Amino acid sequence: MADKRKNRGNSGRRGQDEKPVSRTNAWQRLSPVARFIILFLLSLIVFGTIYAHLTASYHDSLVPMMRATANIVGFVLSVFSSSVSYEGAHCVLNGFAVEIIDECTGLLEMVIFLAAVLSFGTTGGKKAMGLLIGIPAIYLFNVLRIIVLVVVGAYWPGAFNFMHIYFWQVTLILMIGSVWVGWLYLVVYREKKPVAVPS
Repeated sequence: MADKRKNRGNSGRRGQDEKPVSRTNAWQRLSPVARFIILFLLSLIVFGTIYAHLTASYHDSLVPMMRATANIVGFVLSVFSSSVSYEGAHCVLNGFAVEIIDECTGLLEMVIFLAAVLSFGTTGGKKAMGLLIGIPAIYLFNVLRIIVLVVVGAYWPGAFNFMHIYFWQVTLILMIGSVWVGWLYLVVYREKKPVAVPS
């Protein structure tokens, strides 16, 4: 009987000494960077597919945004020049005309930024803040891009294709990255300074 009690006591101590088995799955074992990259690529595929479907199936619904963008560009240019006319989705400066299409509205860039923000591991409130600040910033930068392109086309037509095809495409990528990094720095990783309480 003594031996049995001793064995039971030893088994009890062994049970207490055993460490719980880790139940973390493969996803949790990935680094935060790897999780972000995977989620970002998946989000790009999903949102990109939705964007392509909507622009193809509901193209007419984007016309108001195209016209609004053209009107904003035309209005800003008219402040600095009297040789500006704009109507519908068209804008003319000094005889050089451009048409604002769906690719000129900045929607695709907004989709990329949306995927980058939603894929990052942070709170929903900080993600919402990033979208509320970042999407308008991207749109305004896109308007500035179109204004510069119209000016270049009107006064330096030989440089228009280079600016449109190469320079501004790279600049847009840098702009999306800059807005995203700015969101990380100013919102996500912002440390609240402790309030000094007078003694």
